[in-house]
Amino acid sequence: MKKLSISLIFAGCIGVLTLLSSGLVQAADIALKGYDPVAYFTDQRATVGNEQYQYEWDGALYQFASAKHLEMFKADPDHYLPQYNTWCAASVAKGVKVYGNPEHWLVVDDRLYLFGGPVGPDLMRADPSAMKSKADANWPTVVRLPDPSRK
Repeated sequence: MKKLSISLIFAGCIGVLTLLSSGLVQAADIALKGYDPVAYFTDQRATVGNEQYQYEWDGALYQFASAKHLEMFKADPDHYLPQYNTWCAASVAKGVKVYGNPEHWLVVDDRLYLFGGPVGPDLMRADPSAMKSKADANWPTVVRLPDPSRK
């Protein structure tokens, strides 16, 4: 009986290791390349989070610079999440998908917007209402577009 129990435990461990190595069980993706979404609001800068303070939300793992930022996010995740699911807001306004870069950002009307490059925030500053209006109108179509390949 003891040999059977050991064999079952061993088989279970092999099964778990097989699942993990095959990719069927996947860890959550690191969101925002590890940047702290709360810091854009509290510190007005892009700040890399710390693995010590992380939280899984909607299939993604967010990292925070402090326990306080982690608690703020947990209390109201939707407030701190980037608009357009982290896609470049300027590109969404043009009807295309471009990955947002957490180092190119802007908070407008208490909402976080990411951009694919350094010119994006300036484009939005020039006329935030027009960009948001175009992006909001395009979003239902853009969200269904295939994701571009990563370089």
